[in-house]
Amino acid sequence: MKYYLYLLLSIIFFSCNNKIEKNVILHSHDLSSDTLFSPKNNLLEKKCLDQVKGYKNKYGIIFSNYYRDQPIPFDFDDNKTIDTIVVLKPYYESSNDNCFPNNSEFDFPILLISKTTHGKSKVFKTYKNALKCNTPTYYEEIITTKNSFVISKDITGNNSFYTKTYISFKSNEFYVDSINVESWGWKQYKKTLKYTDTSFPLSNFKRTDIDSIRTLLDSNNQ
Repeated sequence: MKYYLYLLLSIIFFSCNNKIEKNVILHSHDLSSDTLFSPKNNLLEKKCLDQVKGYKNKYGIIFSNYYRDQPIPFDFDDNKTIDTIVVLKPYYESSNDNCFPNNSEFDFPILLISKTTHGKSKVFKTYKNALKCNTPTYYEEIITTKNSFVISKDITGNNSFYTKTYISFKSNEFYVDSINVESWGWKQYKKTLKYTDTSFPLSNFKRTDIDSIRTLLDSNNQ
């Protein structure tokens, strides 16, 4: 009897250890140093959690299924090799189940630029604070040109506001060249804010900069 009890305990112990080892291997693979995680404290219903399980391995990075990728072909360094601009949007922007997490107000798209080298994608730059989520009164998109791109923002309402932020690639970095703004409604003006070659790195650009510019220009156009 003791022998069978010992044998049973050994089998259970071995089985548990085996499961733990497998989990550790999977865990360490999923959580590589390049992984983009979903936001913390993400309180969702089960039907919504089912939509965001797992990870994707694309563009030279592993990222959570919490994000939906929207790639744009783009040869930013003009070397005749197609690279990629990727907008990683929170899944609920395209969800049909009205799945909005409690922290959606603080959760924004990620702008990722992937470079193609020898036929393989590798992450070149990641910008986590440059973009906003689209809403019924706010629309944002990225438009590419020959070796640059534009972040276009359209804010509707009683005093609509439209901006184009022009980005170019210089000295192995992306920089803001200029920001064109146009206001119409009870405030009406057009302005272009220009920057010197490398004075405004895209890494310094924040989505809130447009709000600050609008507040300043509105106050100067009383």
